Amino acid sequence: MTDVLDQPSVALLVRSQPYQRRSARAELDVALAALVMEYRVEVYFIGPAILQLVTGRNPEPALLASAYRAWGSLPDLGEFAVFAEPHWLERLEKSGGRLLMPVEAMATEQMRCNWRLCDHSMVL
Repeated sequence: MTDVLDQPSVALLVRSQPYQRRSARAELDVALAALVMEYRVEVYFIGPAILQLVTGRNPEPALLASAYRAWGSLPDLGEFAVFAEPHWLERLEKSGGRLLMPVEAMATEQMRCNWRLCDHSMVL
């Protein structure tokens, strides 16, 4: 495996809310492809997009794909970090919402600084 500092990096800026589209696969497929190509992946959930990682949601009755749950398996595939705005994480905590994986709270301005340091970035 490549040294983390030598790995190319990609920032994925996820802005879409869960169930906003028929498929959650686009964001997930990009993250998976980057990990398979040995990129260090940083995912920045902007605003309510973090709701994609809430456990216990069942999209099947609405005939939507269950791809959102697959986010939880990505950290096992390579260098992968997830960030969200603190006030959204606080809202989830107060409402009893649990996330599929650990998410680091980061202020919006700090997110902007960090994703600009990545080799590549993509808004999803």
